[in-house]
Amino acid sequence: MKLIVLGAGSIVPTPSRFGSGHYVEAGESRLLLDCGPGVLEKMRNLSLSPFKLTAVLLTHFHIDHVSDIFPLLKLRAFTPEGLPNKSPQKLRIFGPRGLKRFLEILIDNNEFFSYLKTLMRYESYVDIEEVEPWRVFEFEGIRLTSAPVAHDGGVAYRLEYQGASLVFSGDTKFSENLVKLADGVDVLVHECSFPHERLVGQHVSELELAQIVARVKPKTVVVTHLYPVWDHEEYRIVQALEQSYRCKVVVARDCTELTI
Repeated sequence: MKLIVLGAGSIVPTPSRFGSGHYVEAGESRLLLDCGPGVLEKMRNLSLSPFKLTAVLLTHFHIDHVSDIFPLLKLRAFTPEGLPNKSPQKLRIFGPRGLKRFLEILIDNNEFFSYLKTLMRYESYVDIEEVEPWRVFEFEGIRLTSAPVAHDGGVAYRLEYQGASLVFSGDTKFSENLVKLADGVDVLVHECSFPHERLVGQHVSELELAQIVARVKPKTVVVTHLYPVWDHEEYRIVQALEQSYRCKVVVARDCTELTI
């Protein structure tokens, strides 16, 4: 597997981080873990084709994690040359409970976006899967497991492919479900939104993340979803994790790449 962090930040952009999006190659499969603002533009810059995506895994429905799903759904109705596509490739969209209602409200029942349904018939080339806790999906050699986490009905995902494994936390505060899901994983991609003394919302700081890493014991930790308050202070995350459990630590920036 190959991981490219397309968006390592939050809704507040910095020169090196913005939005949330993670691109995974597993054999012939191409997946997006979250699809926040700027993800498609960074795919363009890296010559990653949105037409080759086979699945999108949404962790929750906040703007900084989903806003590029709408242009993605529209462009899939076209060919790479920009012509109408009579038989678009199927795209699977996984997400927590409420995914179908989310799309219905923002597309089907929205007079400004409903043409995606009535004219482009996005439902004809999209398969929607609402994941249930600990349900396992298997497709194209990938084993996908999800678990609920502590962030507005969000879920985390575990991907396994040919002996390699990756867990993506999405947004969450400390979660026992996440610890269980990620046990012994090769690569743990986990949020670390704020420093401990400035922690707000349903998120973790470097101290909670250190506790998680000590219990999960991954080979590599990729730290993501950093707010701008971390700029020039990222070394504190590395220090906290190294004191907790010795493993490779990557504090991600947009377009960070990793082979698993």
